[in-house]
Amino acid sequence: MTAMLQVVFMEIGLAVLTFVMAFLLRKWQRTILWAVALLLFVGTSILIGIGVLKIFENGMVNHAVLLGITLAYACSFIFIFGAEKTNKALHQNCSTSEMSIAQPVQVVDEKLLQPRRTIEEELPQPEQEEVDEHVELQGRLNTPLARQVFARAIEKGLMEEVGNHYEWNESKALLAYMCGRIYCGDYPKYSARDVKSYWMPGRTEFFPESDLNALFEETALGQSRQNRKGEVVPMGSKKVDDLFE
Repeated sequence: MTAMLQVVFMEIGLAVLTFVMAFLLRKWQRTILWAVALLLFVGTSILIGIGVLKIFENGMVNHAVLLGITLAYACSFIFIFGAEKTNKALHQNCSTSEMSIAQPVQVVDEKLLQPRRTIEEELPQPEQEEVDEHVELQGRLNTPLARQVFARAIEKGLMEEVGNHYEWNESKALLAYMCGRIYCGDYPKYSARDVKSYWMPGRTEFFPESDLNALFEETALGQSRQNRKGEVVPMGSKKVDDLFE
């Protein structure tokens, strides 16, 4: 009975220690859980195979060894499940919880706002190329924060209006970083230990990738965000961070 209690408390202690380490080292959380799970599973199997752990001894079942083996395998599967659950929660695209943040647009009859034309204006005029296109944020892209940040980015020369879309003048990673900050609430977190800032995910994982790709005439902005999220912020991130101050 004493041996069985020792095995139980040893397994509980190992599980608690593993989860504490995974919680403190969130950046390597999945790696830690997988490593401990594989160590438990493979190590236990090897010890059984070479006869160190004997389930049957002197013709009787060694309940302490059997309990230890069962708990070791159970813990390894729990760690694997926790690793994949954490990874899925961090990286999945929450398309099912998509919320429309479109702002109502008041439609005004432009004819009512136009001044009455004079006789001279009624006469035929030489044909001129009319260039009246400008960018208008539509649907879920149209938020107060987006309008404010895009205006500041244009003012700072980070991007410009070209017809009915924007042209970004910096790296794609920096564009994905800016859009992640606008629409997902991403933020930089400085690590005094590493003397670096890391790209941390925000409150929501919804990222309007298709709309942003069309707005900036880019491709795979969502993938660019996924690849860099949790890693060191892209070069030039201070230019983007200044837009939110």
